[in-house]
Amino acid sequence: MHSIQLRISIIGTGRVAISLGREWRANGVDIVEVYGRSLQSTHKLSEITGAIIVDDISKIRTDIDALAIIVSDDAIKDIASLVPSTVNKFHCSGVTAKEALGNECGVLWPIKSINPESINENFRDISFGVEASSESFSEILNQLVKVIHGKPFYAPLDVRAKVHLAAVFTDNFANHCLALSQTILSEANLPKNILNKLAEDMARGAIDSSSFSRQTGVALRHDYGSQKKHLELLYSLDKSLRLSRKSTSIVDFYKFLSKHIADSHELQN
Repeated sequence: MHSIQLRISIIGTGRVAISLGREWRANGVDIVEVYGRSLQSTHKLSEITGAIIVDDISKIRTDIDALAIIVSDDAIKDIASLVPSTVNKFHCSGVTAKEALGNECGVLWPIKSINPESINENFRDISFGVEASSESFSEILNQLVKVIHGKPFYAPLDVRAKVHLAAVFTDNFANHCLALSQTILSEANLPKNILNKLAEDMARGAIDSSSFSRQTGVALRHDYGSQKKHLELLYSLDKSLRLSRKSTSIVDFYKFLSKHIADSHELQN
């Protein structure tokens, strides 16, 4: 258990702000003030953290260890320009430079998809990319990670950009493929949980070994007969698997992924 007594304030009331605020408060961090555009969301964050609501961002207190600016990437620079320049500031973006905050600034980026409605949401063993403009502020940010049982690592912008890209493939793209598989099962009136073990084994295998070396399937085997049957079925399901009129054809998506898998492994042989 980490012993800590830090005082911070939070600007922003989105998923990341709510989840981090809840965990910091639960682990002894004093959340002094909160500010947000939505009055309803700000009241929610205030209730979760026990913080006072500020209605004038320029008058946010400066006698704190850090100010968390947890807003959309596009809004970070504008929000930072409105707060007192003397306060230590950090954001939680994986792709925004710390310099967007001005002087005495830093980054504390959780590599995690966040569900703020989950009462069991926590950051135990989650990696956090950390960067700061000074050694002393870096230590404060590292403490804010460790107090919620996270794992900080030094991550300047170029490192964060690469990790962020890798995370998109790991989480967002993989989740989209799982959503498509669930739709296919639903169209066949089958429960989505029949593939749970397959998904669990795939994720566990990726953790325990190389995903590239574990690749299997019809694309890798050049099983064109099975691929043809898949494509025939996908043609009949194409409309239901499109989320909008602008969505790419699932047939084209299947062909692209299959070719990419086959070509990638041919290059290694």
